[in-house]
Amino acid sequence: MAKMIHTMVRIQDLDRSLSFYQRAFGLEPSHRLDFPDFSLVYLRNDESDNEIELTWNKGREDAYSHGDGYGHVAFVVDDVKRERERLIQLGMTPNDVREFKNDDGTLLARYFFIQDPDGYKIEVLERHGHYQ
Repeated sequence: MAKMIHTMVRIQDLDRSLSFYQRAFGLEPSHRLDFPDFSLVYLRNDESDNEIELTWNKGREDAYSHGDGYGHVAFVVDDVKRERERLIQLGMTPNDVREFKNDDGTLLARYFFIQDPDGYKIEVLERHGHYQ
């Protein structure tokens, strides 16, 4: 059976992205490969073996286009309201908390979005139901 191991995003400023992912989600480098023209840095935390691979193409000045196909990466936390406030205290700008509910009013999901320094959308979901 296949196992998902990482998701890759291209970034412009490695130090800025490393700081964001460490401060926002506690992700630390688990593996790094440096080459003359690019670096690959794999990030993870103790919650999951799944990693985010940051690909930094050295010397690139133009922003990457996300096109219309990229959606988001998602993280789960125990309390989205508390997590959103923590990110605000760090000087970040998460969107408002929102909720999905069934027609009968049953909560399906509570979440907010934030963007990383390169504009990639990240969904932060409260641990509930399907989102564990």
